[in-house]
Amino acid sequence: MRVTSKVVPSISGNVGRIHLNNPAALNSLDIDMVRYVNDILHSFTSPSPHNDLGQETSSSKRLKAIIITSNNEKRKAFCAGGDMKRIYMAALGLNQNSRDVEAFKMNQHGYGLRGLETADFLAEEYQMNYTMSQNTSRLYDKQEIPQISIWDGIVMGGGFGISIHGKYRVATENSLFAMPETNIGFYPDVGATFILPKLKSGIGNYLALTGARLKADDLLFSGLATHYVPSHKIEALIQDLIKTSNESKDRDVAKDVLSSYHDSSAINLEQCFLATNQCHIEEAFSNKQTIEEIMEFLNASETEFAKSTIETMKKMSPTAMKVTLKSMIEGKRLNDIGECLKMEFRMGQVSVRKGKDFYEGIRAALVDKDSNPKWNPSSIIDVTDDIVDQYFQDLGENELKLVDPHANSSKL
Repeated sequence: MRVTSKVVPSISGNVGRIHLNNPAALNSLDIDMVRYVNDILHSFTSPSPHNDLGQETSSSKRLKAIIITSNNEKRKAFCAGGDMKRIYMAALGLNQNSRDVEAFKMNQHGYGLRGLETADFLAEEYQMNYTMSQNTSRLYDKQEIPQISIWDGIVMGGGFGISIHGKYRVATENSLFAMPETNIGFYPDVGATFILPKLKSGIGNYLALTGARLKADDLLFSGLATHYVPSHKIEALIQDLIKTSNESKDRDVAKDVLSSYHDSSAINLEQCFLATNQCHIEEAFSNKQTIEEIMEFLNASETEFAKSTIETMKKMSPTAMKVTLKSMIEGKRLNDIGECLKMEFRMGQVSVRKGKDFYEGIRAALVDKDSNPKWNPSSIIDVTDDIVDQYFQDLGENELKLVDPHANSSKL
């Protein structure tokens, strides 16, 4: 098992816990963390989950639930995403890894070549996302192993991916969600192309294109979060989940416990941002086929929502927005998590090729931090179909191959 101190696994009773422990980076995921989580998931869903961790469940049988938490003592963050700066450094040959350095010299980054961090990180992160999605849909000895993620803080990018494919997501008053990838010349990934198109009223397209930030009430309204529990009750919730896992014979040991802690009186779904702007969002973002259509509608509207949304979209990478919208349309058509992740891998590889907006986006946001990216092309009208289509081209023998965690040799 590949170990890093940035992830702390444990077993209490019949509950496995994955604790993200990278607070200096807001619990952002790097490749070592992703690899360890993949190993932990394999252990937790095996017939003897205790063996690899040197621990035993109370009944020496399969675990009955998995909880994902985070170290948010310094700043409230569940997981602020993947370590995109590290990918940026690898792609530029600045990470001192000889293979990445040589690949930079030979212009090989962005073609899916394994052994390069620009490919390995996304491939292994997407495998983690896929494993979680498959765990959610499986029964083990007529027993579910629901995954419960505690969104007690910032949830962005990779933090979305490590939690959204599980059965339950618990929001608190500290929750702050966003998919801000178009602001760095990237695109919402980690299965977002499978999840976001399913949201009602064009909300998925709106979130993917604008990076809009949501708090707990909006997360419940959209369905991204399943429960609301005040932060000070989270530890009690976890302890009750552990207790119930020892006693209950229900297929889903988490359902009733989560319902008993859910505090609907603390949130007002009718007055949240998404609810009050639902009609505006649906009119502007639902069933639109091009960014031009969306911008044309917003420019013709005189609402404050339209004005603020236009200003936000003007800051985003025009190429990333066009690629993102196409991926949302394709994701809705595909309606298969594995195929969506394969598509996202293609997009990610093209994004890290020389000269793409990803480099300028990371430079402006995370390196120089001047918040003044120079996108190329700089306008929507100059982003042609040919530019967009290249992000979806087959990678041949370097296509993403996903392993079914419950079949020894099954691959997509």
